[in-house]
Amino acid sequence: MNGRLQGPEGRALAKETLDLMERYDIAPTPENYAVFSCYTSDSLPELCEAISKRIESGEPFDQPFCDMLYSDHFAIAKIQEAVMASSGAMAKELVQVRETLKAAERHTAEYGETLAGAEGAFDEDADPGHVRDVIRSLVSATTKMQTRSKELERRLQETSSEVVKLRSNLERVREEAMTDALTGIANRKRFDEMLRKGRRSADTNNDAMCLILCDIDYFKRFNDTWGHQTGDQIIRFVAGCMTRNASDHHTVARYGGEEFAVVMPKATLPEANALAEKIRMTVEGKRLLRKSTSEDLGNITISLGVSEYRHGEAIEELIERADANLYKSKKDGRNRVTTDSRNVRSAA
Repeated sequence: MNGRLQGPEGRALAKETLDLMERYDIAPTPENYAVFSCYTSDSLPELCEAISKRIESGEPFDQPFCDMLYSDHFAIAKIQEAVMASSGAMAKELVQVRETLKAAERHTAEYGETLAGAEGAFDEDADPGHVRDVIRSLVSATTKMQTRSKELERRLQETSSEVVKLRSNLERVREEAMTDALTGIANRKRFDEMLRKGRRSADTNNDAMCLILCDIDYFKRFNDTWGHQTGDQIIRFVAGCMTRNASDHHTVARYGGEEFAVVMPKATLPEANALAEKIRMTVEGKRLLRKSTSEDLGNITISLGVSEYRHGEAIEELIERADANLYKSKKDGRNRVTTDSRNVRSAA
């Protein structure tokens, strides 16, 4: 543990952290405390900058924003820990294999010497007693070689299994680091990765690619009226609607807060518009009950913006167009889809 977080100074930092969380009405969860203790101890520059900007803007520290901070700045630590643990385990395993190989090499040399020494034991005038001794020696040496071979085979099989297990663990941790904790869909890191990958494929193969951005209408009103837990329920509901309608080769991601995205490789603008409209109608068509009290929350609606990748453009330009289309959907009355070329309005 950092020495600054021990003793009187540590207690002072803890108090400062809790005071800050209370001031901005931040739930005292372990994850939130980890985020804001880093801010008060000034230990992660990028995290501190993000929090400072939020304070300057006057926007609330709602739970979706806090979750995003934790996901963005703490997930990498999980990967680093897993890599270090795997490296240590792999190093020990390789040392043991190396020792087994050395022992096998020694016994192979000894076996060769035994065979070389037995060469003259089977001459016609050889003493029968000496022949018996040589045969016993050969049988013993052969038995040792078989034992060593089996030991080496066992060790190599164990090592292979360990490598598979370590690889699986690393993949699991990487997957966790790329997954949004609240919804189980891709997080912003995975979104960025898949968008870059889709762009490379589109440029290389001259394929189409589209992006959908989506925002929950009047989410702040729901949050303020019903509380963060109900807000989280709504976020999970919308994420579920998007996942059920998207295809396996699409990437549904939580873009930030109550905003979502769908990366659609090899999809044309009409196809992306059709999916966006399908998602919009699915969300609008269900009435949501508050889990804790079964109170009727009414219909949730979303606004969406769709843009198509233009070969050679920067990823930022694609996102900006989708965001501009999303803003137009909001401005024109919400609960609608706006694409690069046309506006599709929902039924009143």
